[in-house]
Amino acid sequence: MILYAQFVLGHYSSCFHIEDATNSLGLTFGYSSEDVMAFLEQRDSSQLLCYQEFLKIWDGIFPVLYTFMYVLWIKYFFTKWRYLALIPILHMIIDWSENAIEIILVDQYLTSGSIIDDWVFLGSTVTISKWALSFLTYGIILYGIIIKLRQQFKSESD
Repeated sequence: MILYAQFVLGHYSSCFHIEDATNSLGLTFGYSSEDVMAFLEQRDSSQLLCYQEFLKIWDGIFPVLYTFMYVLWIKYFFTKWRYLALIPILHMIIDWSENAIEIILVDQYLTSGSIIDDWVFLGSTVTISKWALSFLTYGIILYGIIIKLRQQFKSESD
């Protein structure tokens, strides 16, 4: 996952990357219409089309990778609570929804030079939800690690 983020996402995002600027709306914890307009206005149409392509392909693959990894961790740590694996699956679906909304926002901007505030609100809400599910997943995995370590130490002391 780290290698994919570094070498694939990093490589394919270079066509819309701007130094000292927000380079993905999805990496923020929510955003306003002003934030979205600033993001869009900083880029020319070829950069925005590249951003759309990135969201459709490369950023669409990434959720599959992290979901697979998180589900395996959860299944390993919580054999009786496997339903917890639904959380990273929901996270993946929310991430794809976020990408779709961002693609719509870029389309709106490219065709009319403006964006619809309701789409921005929805996108921001979905982004916040994605991060909340991400933190929840990390918390579950961390809890699983702690449980496994406790069990290991307890069995060694017996």
